[in-house]
Amino acid sequence: MKFIKNIVWVLFASLMVSCGIEDYDIEYTAIFPMGGQYRIISLTDETGTELKSKLSNSDRYVFLSNTVLDESDKCWVRIGRYSVAPSNFYGINGKVSCNVTNKQNMTFSGSNVENVAGNNYSSGTTFSVEGVVVENGATCPSSEVTESITMTFTHSAFPGKTYKVTGWKYTGWPEDN
Repeated sequence: MKFIKNIVWVLFASLMVSCGIEDYDIEYTAIFPMGGQYRIISLTDETGTELKSKLSNSDRYVFLSNTVLDESDKCWVRIGRYSVAPSNFYGINGKVSCNVTNKQNMTFSGSNVENVAGNNYSSGTTFSVEGVVVENGATCPSSEVTESITMTFTHSAFPGKTYKVTGWKYTGWPEDN
């Protein structure tokens, strides 16, 4: 009986201590909610030809991520894996300017950005990009409402070509892939 009484006192004490703990909000990066992984739904060239099938399944993503300094006006933009070679038409990875103040029109852009695709210090190529992310701008097949992305980019290794990407933020639901 004494053993049960001690267990009850320990549980009671634990309950009382846990009641005093505050639930803190999660702190996000400076580019929240724009940052994240976006599933590419469409990738076309300037003629409107669909090119998504030319990407492997693991490369069908756009990543927007914060900088090391967690700046609110800069972000990294990348398509596909880190190892995607800059010789691929979609092989872009670089730091660009961004604006996250208007959640219905979060933008990112850069001209002649040094392309570090392929996890290289320098690839000898550049790219230009303009994009917009809209908070709650997409309804996925799973009925999940999430951010949408639309961006256009050019790649110096493919002069005269302009590519357009549309998609939504990765939800993890199988039907959204």
